[in-house]
Amino acid sequence: MELSKTPLSFKPFQFFILGHFLSFTGSWMHTVAQNWLVYELTGSSFYLGLLSFFSSTPIILLGLLGGVLIDKFNRKKLLTLITFLSVFPPLILGLLVQTYSVSFWQIALLAFLLNSLTAIDLPLRQVFIGEIVPSGLLTQALSIQAFSFNLARMIGPALAGFIISYYSIYLCFYLNALSFVPLLLFLLFFIHLQDLDFKNKPSETFNFKKDLKEIFLFLKNHPSILATLLSISNFTFFGISTLILLPVIVHKLYGGQAKEFGILSSTIGIGAILGSLYIFLKKEISQKLEHLLKASLLLGLSIGGITFSPFWFLTLFLSTLIGFSFTNFFPIANSYLQEHTPSHLKGRIMSLFSISFLGVSPLGNFIIGILGDILPLKIVLIAYTFLLIIFQFFIFRLLRLRKYA
Repeated sequence: MELSKTPLSFKPFQFFILGHFLSFTGSWMHTVAQNWLVYELTGSSFYLGLLSFFSSTPIILLGLLGGVLIDKFNRKKLLTLITFLSVFPPLILGLLVQTYSVSFWQIALLAFLLNSLTAIDLPLRQVFIGEIVPSGLLTQALSIQAFSFNLARMIGPALAGFIISYYSIYLCFYLNALSFVPLLLFLLFFIHLQDLDFKNKPSETFNFKKDLKEIFLFLKNHPSILATLLSISNFTFFGISTLILLPVIVHKLYGGQAKEFGILSSTIGIGAILGSLYIFLKKEISQKLEHLLKASLLLGLSIGGITFSPFWFLTLFLSTLIGFSFTNFFPIANSYLQEHTPSHLKGRIMSLFSISFLGVSPLGNFIIGILGDILPLKIVLIAYTFLLIIFQFFIFRLLRLRKYA
């Protein structure tokens, strides 16, 4: 394999990233429409929070089980099965809404089922990328994936808003079901892992207790992997969770309304796309752990800067840096974990990656939401910024000390 090529030089990756983009665009449409549907049905923020709980719980409960499945079974067949099953929850929800027979608990149950599949799907997609591109191109491939994810994050909600306004909300759920079909067809007919020499060889035995013990022993013997996972949790808990306060920041610090909130959110998305392009064009990052520390520092300083920014345009620039830090952190952390993990353990490590991000996020959002109500906004933001930076330095300092002990 010529490492002078880019990941897009490989046909399997071309098909995968296109299917990945379409399915995530549908997923973002689904999320926006689902939240709007629940609010229309209940008129209650409590039920929106309850729906978020049902949506995030499977990531925590099933994450490690999903990782074991990824390591024990053929990854292409497993991804094909998960993609096929993912069609049905949004399809059923669309039918329920169209026939005026939907209730909150039906929405919550279908959200739980869909996100149970997502608990396996997310880490599986991360590992699968390592199956269809050479290891030397993995960081670039993950930056392209981050770019497609953030592009879908911008397009999906906009499409959902247009469809809800001018057509019918159930169409968003049908389109989400349909969005999985291209990836499914690509997996069935166009992505042939047998043609590649870096495919995984699934294990033959399944012993959940033994498999968990194996991964914890691996983490004990590889402190850099454990430090990276802790760093991701810290980045999520004290960094990303501050974004839930964006509406409060816009209103209290700048006297803005929904328009300004939308603009600020968009600049974060633009920054994330620019960050993905930066990683893609840079091609090779040698000191990845140092890069994670720099991205964390950039996030912390940007949040702190917004807290005291006297100018709206400076705030928009800083919010762009926030998005830039996201896609300079997660793809690098992801590639570092995969590059330093044996193939037969990658599913479990990527599941821990998902838990460190998506599992920690709801808890971080919940706690900062409470603190935002009882403490001055600037105090909360500065405290979170300080803790983010201090803990990141502490994690990597301990790793450095252990390395040279």
